[in-house]
Amino acid sequence: MKVNSFYIIALLICNIALASCTDYVVKDPNFMPPDVVINDDTGNNDIIEGLPTPGEMQPYSPSLLGKPYRPIKVKYSNEFPPVTKWTESNTRIVAYMGEYKPAIKSESDYKAITNKYGSFTSGAKQQATGRFYVKKINGRWWIIDPEGYPHYERSVTSMRYGSSARNKEAWNKRFGTDAKWIATSQAELASIGFHGTGAFCTDTYGKIQTHNSAIPNSPLTLTPSFGFLGQFRTQNGHAYPGNTSDNELGLVLYDDWADFCKTYINTSLAPYLNDANVLGFFSDNEINFSSQNSKILDRFLALTDKTNVAYLAAKKFMDEKGATSVTDNLNSEFAGRLAEIYYKGVKDAIKEADPGMMYLGTRLHGTPKYMKDVVAAAGKYCDIISINYYSRWSPELDSYVKNWGEWADTPFLVTEFYTKGQDSDLNNLSGAGFTVPTQNDRAYAYQHFTLGLLEAKNCVGWHWFKYQDDDGTDNSGKPANKGVYDNHYEMYPYLSKFMQEVNYNVYNLIEYFDN
Repeated sequence: MKVNSFYIIALLICNIALASCTDYVVKDPNFMPPDVVINDDTGNNDIIEGLPTPGEMQPYSPSLLGKPYRPIKVKYSNEFPPVTKWTESNTRIVAYMGEYKPAIKSESDYKAITNKYGSFTSGAKQQATGRFYVKKINGRWWIIDPEGYPHYERSVTSMRYGSSARNKEAWNKRFGTDAKWIATSQAELASIGFHGTGAFCTDTYGKIQTHNSAIPNSPLTLTPSFGFLGQFRTQNGHAYPGNTSDNELGLVLYDDWADFCKTYINTSLAPYLNDANVLGFFSDNEINFSSQNSKILDRFLALTDKTNVAYLAAKKFMDEKGATSVTDNLNSEFAGRLAEIYYKGVKDAIKEADPGMMYLGTRLHGTPKYMKDVVAAAGKYCDIISINYYSRWSPELDSYVKNWGEWADTPFLVTEFYTKGQDSDLNNLSGAGFTVPTQNDRAYAYQHFTLGLLEAKNCVGWHWFKYQDDDGTDNSGKPANKGVYDNHYEMYPYLSKFMQEVNYNVYNLIEYFDN
């Protein structure tokens, strides 16, 4: 089978094929690897072709480490097609990481150092509680799995049925039953180093739990997502302040918020309580603590109903501060106070219902993830701060990623990121992820972004958005190339191989960055 540009696997077994591929790459700036025939664990052969020519060796940036690498250039855009302007950026991939040499060269190598959760069985074992929890070890945060092993989270979101005719036809042809679909997907995702599911697995969580019970040695972990604020409004009969969902956070100012959280957790979260395969849960998605052009304190002060709890709280805050105008610092502090009420209500409820379950927060995005007081409040009550990380080609290691570790003594998990290739059959007219020209560029972008996250000692993993592309023949009108799988339930081969290389080597890469 000929697979375009699968040089990465050649690099993984370079000690067999070339004696030292990395040495050649470092010493000769014009080196291009030859085609190499590779034998994998199944006996199949891949023909690997060359990568883009890299630039000169230099310290990686943005970074606090500055490890040497040789960048390739990748173009990206935040525009929906037709793209009129591209940005070209230095991009780091494993093949050109200076002195680094991947240790894990095959699926059998990977399985030899990991357990069913993809945790590091060669790492220092911690207390086994039968549940997931977090612990800082030698300055780096880790998730500890139910068996006590250090775990770095790698999962995909939105594992669910596609809605179009072609998607249904492909599903029936390839799987035919839920049991086969889940088991096949679990095996294929694990084969490239993904071991769980993220948010938005609508109508699939129960099927995953059935699979986990039937095949306990091959589980998919779960991180179910909920809408606490929306359900609070509906069930308890409250109106949005100013009748707009942008102000939904003001609902926590009602006296019945904490009691609602306890009731809601014991009903809606009931199927997941005390399930060892549940990594944790999200209580809401992308709450509008503020946006780039709309401060929450300004919005509450502008409410025409001067008896509304949101207006009264904002007015009291301004009076307390002796302030007549809203500043960024005042807005952050006010949003942080609301965040404390919100997160405390959820955390107290889950501690009472199931103290072993981790609380993963609300998937901070956009402006909120850069607000000190919001991040600090999340860190005070969440086991892990969840962040949907868009609009940045590289993790902001020497600024905001560093700040998150200072603002909250709590690790973070990237719960959404992705890119969309223009060479798919989809129009890519939706989504926050960058547009890139090709599937090869999606693969390079994955390695670049995740290598940055692995540098960060306060990051405990990532969730790729998403399991499968948004379908191009459904009624949404905005299909997009976001998935590990296409709409025929086939993995994108180039992307999946580059995902595999990083995913297989996360523990080796962490050792490289930490030392």
